Amino acid sequence: MHHLRNERGIALVTALMLTLVSLVLVMALMYFIETGTRVSASAKRYQNVQQAAYGGVSLTVNELIPRLENAIFGNYSSGGVNSAIQKLKADFNSASLTLPDLACLKQKLNSTSANWSGACSNSLDPKSSPDMTFLLKSTLTAPLNLAQDYIVYTKIVDTPIVGNTDPANLSNLRKPENVNESMQNEGNGVTIPSTYRIEIRAERQQNPQERSNLSVVYSY
Repeated sequence: MHHLRNERGIALVTALMLTLVSLVLVMALMYFIETGTRVSASAKRYQNVQQAAYGGVSLTVNELIPRLENAIFGNYSSGGVNSAIQKLKADFNSASLTLPDLACLKQKLNSTSANWSGACSNSLDPKSSPDMTFLLKSTLTAPLNLAQDYIVYTKIVDTPIVGNTDPANLSNLRKPENVNESMQNEGNGVTIPSTYRIEIRAERQQNPQERSNLSVVYSY
């Protein structure tokens, strides 16, 4: 007697097919989990470096530029500009503040872009010939400190307006001789702030691929 339909081994084939489907599902699940982990880690790293860039903006416009204006254009009885700049660097010694080209920085702070010398860079890349660099260090302690230090490059790329505010005064008071007043508004001069476009890049010191760029319009 001969069997027309031989179903021997069908259970094994079915089991193998179910195993294959299960493996595919497990591999797909592992792929999505790994991809999600990578995306989350990348987003977290970018958020960290972006916050460092915002910190660089705050330090630049609230501390460094006013202090630089005062140091460069202030009237000192002794020591002069170099002494004031050295004091500024000493005050920010922990941030490793550097000012690569003080002559060009002085032009950028006190003259419109059209009057800058050809040697002063106005390219939009803040890492190319920066006006100042400083380090934002992590305050975490071991074992949490995973080398999260960020270096910030700051560069003035455009000075469209040079105003009448007094750069030598930290309180940014008006220069009386440069203030426009009218008979109808006597004693209330028109303040015209100097305006700068500043490009800022923050990048992780140990991995420059982690970086964030910001463009800032700042009036002083």
